[in-house]
Amino acid sequence: MRFRREENNNPWMAYTDLGVALVSLFILAFVAMATLKEQKAEDLTRTEEEVLSCQEEMRKIASERNALLSQSLKSSIEKGLIALEDGKIQIQASFLFPINGADLTAEGVRVIEGISKGLLDVLGESDVIMVSGFTDDTPVKSSTYTNWNLSTERAVNVVKTLIAQGFPPDRLFAAGFGEFQPKYPNDSDEHRRLNRRVEIGVTPLQKSSYEERKVK
Repeated sequence: MRFRREENNNPWMAYTDLGVALVSLFILAFVAMATLKEQKAEDLTRTEEEVLSCQEEMRKIASERNALLSQSLKSSIEKGLIALEDGKIQIQASFLFPINGADLTAEGVRVIEGISKGLLDVLGESDVIMVSGFTDDTPVKSSTYTNWNLSTERAVNVVKTLIAQGFPPDRLFAAGFGEFQPKYPNDSDEHRRLNRRVEIGVTPLQKSSYEERKVK
């Protein structure tokens, strides 16, 4: 006797199977997305914690450096030759240069010599010294020579003096800002005098790609 298998021609069963499969896929996708979102949140939290930790460490290092620098430069600070603000050494241009001149006077050389040892004491292995020159807004009486030139040449000459005091040249750099970064409005002789200055600060060294390749 031959038995014939009955075929199921009910289309709703096929739709039901398809619906179950789609719901399952949706659930899997939802779970995967939720897991990925949770992982990203954990990674972001960890990154934020690392950034905050790094910032706190940098603040601690800066605070310790400033305390050491303040002690090392105590004599020059007490004499009124320099000021220490936000970890930067502030020197009035009148203590260093002749009016409208970029070459250090004999007194200016002595001022730089007086702070060089203090700077060496706080210079870490991954630090460099940035020397910045600033002027007031009084135009230089020249068609080609500007306050940019004056501020930059002053900063460069301070760098040269520091090198003569034993600073390695690759740990120094100079920048000139002209009259465009004043501490005070250029609205009085006193404010203009204070805006004519040199700032010396310690900043982390960023290695070039060439140096990184040499290390590797």
